[in-house]
Amino acid sequence: MLEVNSHKHLKKYYQKNLALWPHNLTLTRLISRSLSRKDNTFIKLSSDSRNFWWPGLLIPLCLHNNKIVLILSERQYRRLFEVELPKLSSSRLGFDYVEGIELSPSDEKIWVLKYQDLIFANEKDLLKNRQLIFPESEFISSELRVSMSIKITPEDWENLIASHSRFEASIIEVHERLSRSLFNQSLRSDAVIRIDFRELLALKEILKDDLPSVMPWQRAFNVVNNGWVTWAKIDNQKLSWDWYIEPLLPLQILSGLLSKNTLLMLTNSGQSDSFFLDLNSKKFTFNVKVELGNKFDQEPIPLFVPKRQPLPNTSNFYRHIIRQCQRLILGRTHPTIILVDDLQLRLQITSELAGEFGLRVVHETTNIETNGIVCCSCNWWIANQYNLPTPDQLIFPVIPLPTLELPWIAAKVEMLKHQGRDWFREFLFPETLVILLKSLAIIRGKDVRVAILDGRMRYRSWGKLIFEALEPWVALERLLPY
Repeated sequence: MLEVNSHKHLKKYYQKNLALWPHNLTLTRLISRSLSRKDNTFIKLSSDSRNFWWPGLLIPLCLHNNKIVLILSERQYRRLFEVELPKLSSSRLGFDYVEGIELSPSDEKIWVLKYQDLIFANEKDLLKNRQLIFPESEFISSELRVSMSIKITPEDWENLIASHSRFEASIIEVHERLSRSLFNQSLRSDAVIRIDFRELLALKEILKDDLPSVMPWQRAFNVVNNGWVTWAKIDNQKLSWDWYIEPLLPLQILSGLLSKNTLLMLTNSGQSDSFFLDLNSKKFTFNVKVELGNKFDQEPIPLFVPKRQPLPNTSNFYRHIIRQCQRLILGRTHPTIILVDDLQLRLQITSELAGEFGLRVVHETTNIETNGIVCCSCNWWIANQYNLPTPDQLIFPVIPLPTLELPWIAAKVEMLKHQGRDWFREFLFPETLVILLKSLAIIRGKDVRVAILDGRMRYRSWGKLIFEALEPWVALERLLPY
């Protein structure tokens, strides 16, 4: 009955909302089935679904809201309340919900949580016997990692000294020793430097008879072990640093919650490998795994990957990508998006192109000219792409592989190496595909060309796997400005 009613309401919804994704009726049926039967369900959506899949998820929730928890990122949260719920209201559908953890959860209302709220709700044991729904589940690990992270500031050190005055000399000694070591290693003003987790254990040993009961110290001392990575972010101008602590495998910390509750997970990129890698549980299985849409039925991406390109570690690579970017931008009448995750390289490219194209070139801002050039990270583009006009082209000077300069990336690679596992194919490469496919999802079918200027696409065996993941695409052998 839920499937039938959801179908009826979805058809009425489309009479007032023109955006149509051809698989929404099937998605509605799958969601309804999962809600009724409480199955562990994994649904892979084709990349052309963009944001059109929301009605297929929300309409069944409006009709069946028993013990449902909807977990959203900040971006999804804004999308839900600013765009999707007003559309539902115009179709006379009521989304009965409660937000956050301030109010007691009701079994008869949809419980909408951000990832940070999910952590607190789990700690308070409020999530028993509920069905957890994760849209865009390819980002679940990274969202949880950020939500679980702990930040210790200079002010927190002062508060610790003030509340534990009898240990003042020992605390100051630890802080000064760490500061000297960090600033000696700092090569630039915004350096990020790894700290051995045993430094926190040493501080904990000093305070063992009187551990602090205030945040963030209480949580830091409770969680720190070799499953967490710690690092400092340096501010050379203020001669200060912040201490960050993050879990390497956040899903393992929540493995009890995930294995005891029913899960409904949707993904736009289909990369579920990292989920199982982080969960590391042989007991966990999906009862239903469905792939919606044949990617070969989608509109192909016009793809430009020159055959003779230098590799990123060669001396002429930087000048090559600058010349290619300049050539590709000439004559374009609509925006160009240049995607570079490495901050230093991105700022160099931004500065170089600004010297050529002036105020058209901006760095990570949505306030652009008609033919503006936006230099940004892939994550910034994913978060802000709906606030920008459809671009003429996307340019990737380098393949967006996670950088080992990030402490948590380096620590996770070390962990996988220690376990004798293929850290590149199990971790770095799947992460790359998730980011790459998510970056391209919005432009498929919009006649937006994509240029990848990294020689590894042609000269590395895994470059062929990227070509396969991007299908369907049509090769642009010669790309001249027009």
